[in-house]
Amino acid sequence: MAKSTNANDKAWMLLVLLLKLTAVKKGITQEVIADRTGYYVTNINRLFALKYRPRLDVFLNLANAIGVNFFFEDRDNTDIDYNRLMEQAMTELGRRPDNLPKN
Repeated sequence: MAKSTNANDKAWMLLVLLLKLTAVKKGITQEVIADRTGYYVTNINRLFALKYRPRLDVFLNLANAIGVNFFFEDRDNTDIDYNRLMEQAMTELGRRPDNLPKN
């Protein structure tokens, strides 16, 4: 986890705060998140206090522990089927064997 000092780098803070607020709204404590992720409660506390910017893998582990999904939306309102693209990407990564249910 890298300490952030860039004043223009606020996007990660917004995303971390969204995770924090979602966890609070769902009644998921930092202890539960720690248990689900294997991270120390003190690290989760520092992340949620915006003291450190998490790496992408850490952020996604937190989101998974809180039960948050992410999706893409086209700003230009073009006719792109992102569900189909996600299926294609997962297949290319070998994460979508035929015997698993599709989301």
